[in-house]
Amino acid sequence: MRLLLAAGLIGATLASAGTAQAQPAGASATTDDARCLLAMVALSNVEDQNAQHLAQGGIVYFTGRIAGREPNYDFARLKALANTMDMKAAQTDLQQRCVPMFKASMQKVEAALAAPAGATPPAKPPATPPGH
Repeated sequence: MRLLLAAGLIGATLASAGTAQAQPAGASATTDDARCLLAMVALSNVEDQNAQHLAQGGIVYFTGRIAGREPNYDFARLKALANTMDMKAAQTDLQQRCVPMFKASMQKVEAALAAPAGATPPAKPPATPPGH
């Protein structure tokens, strides 16, 4: 929960960053994921609920990628990164790299969890749990 609150503050910083620089060439995979995390935080602040849900999943996804790669990653570094991000480049990154990467990963999970061909679907649980 704290991470999401901190991410919301970072999103506000990202949204208000007016004088920003482009991403330096040769940025690390962790920096790329951090940029996607910040872009997802910004996306989570839009009014469209579908975009918010996508962004919430993306926040968890990119946070996990960062923490999995660098368990001791200092997420406070996101504040400095947000101040260097160019809004137009961040939007392009979001549309061309971050969202497609997240969606492709979720499609792999869905495919892995799908019932095998010809399998009988599980029975629906009762409307009221037993004993209630």
